[in-house]
Amino acid sequence: MKMKIMQGFLAAAFALSVTGFSKAADVYPSKPVKIIVPFSAGSASDTVARILSDELRSSMGVIIVENRLGANGIIGASAAAKAPADGYTLLLTSSATHSGIGALFKNPGYDPLKDFVHIARISTIPMLLVARADAAFKTAKDLAAQAKKSPLRYGYGSGSAQIAGAAFSAIAGAPSDGIPYKGQPPAVTDLMGGQLDYVLADSSVVTAFVQSGRLKGLAITGEKRSAELPEIPTMAEAGYKSFDLVVWVGLAAPAGTPTPVVERWNQELNQALKTPRVIEKLARLGMVANPNSTQQQAAFALAQRDVWVARAAAAGVEKQ
Repeated sequence: MKMKIMQGFLAAAFALSVTGFSKAADVYPSKPVKIIVPFSAGSASDTVARILSDELRSSMGVIIVENRLGANGIIGASAAAKAPADGYTLLLTSSATHSGIGALFKNPGYDPLKDFVHIARISTIPMLLVARADAAFKTAKDLAAQAKKSPLRYGYGSGSAQIAGAAFSAIAGAPSDGIPYKGQPPAVTDLMGGQLDYVLADSSVVTAFVQSGRLKGLAITGEKRSAELPEIPTMAEAGYKSFDLVVWVGLAAPAGTPTPVVERWNQELNQALKTPRVIEKLARLGMVANPNSTQQQAAFALAQRDVWVARAAAAGVEKQ
């Protein structure tokens, strides 16, 4: 008799817990959701976050974009990894924070795979090799040739694109040194000011400068030319077929975040990325909307980590 009573009590308790969880999931989100962007305002991740926060407010409520920059994205990513796994703190992930970080740092303070559940990929972003508008070289090949002849080593802004810059320097045979920056926008500013010779930056960061004539585009990564900058050749067309790095941006939550919350974000995010206005906004910045499932994004993040680490090692990038 006592056993039956105990079994009944446990069954009731389980039912209540499931019901309570379901109700909690039904009302999510019940307060503002914070998306941490581990880079500065104007960066690719920041731009994406603000486009999507505007688009998703009608379905997901108030979304706060918080820039927590520093240490190649480590500060922001670490903060997100340690946040409560309740769905109210998310992270704009990227090839910088979740592909190349293991190639740059021996102990970044977080595991890009184990400490997060990857919600979805948002976009892939070609990178542009850019120089000052008044630079003597007109092509990527010219840049490499003049770098070889220069008595002083060329300098490129490394920022979150350190691996890409080092890879180009190695593949093109262009003797250059990476100058560290907290993000790509400051490096681009110094490039226009004459403190650097070139930068490999996200197209979202430099497209407007190239279109206005303030920067010169020499080559773009990816398999095809940009619709926004059709005159700029691909890296393969410029003579560097082995260079195919493409930046990506995604959304993740701390490991342990409830599955219904993750699935809700994946559904809402993918729906937003299929709308013409979002696709157009991303395209104007050189971004390609490229959503996927949570399972696909987890596999993609793992594969990309291996690719970036291998390329960094081949380029001689040393871990700090």
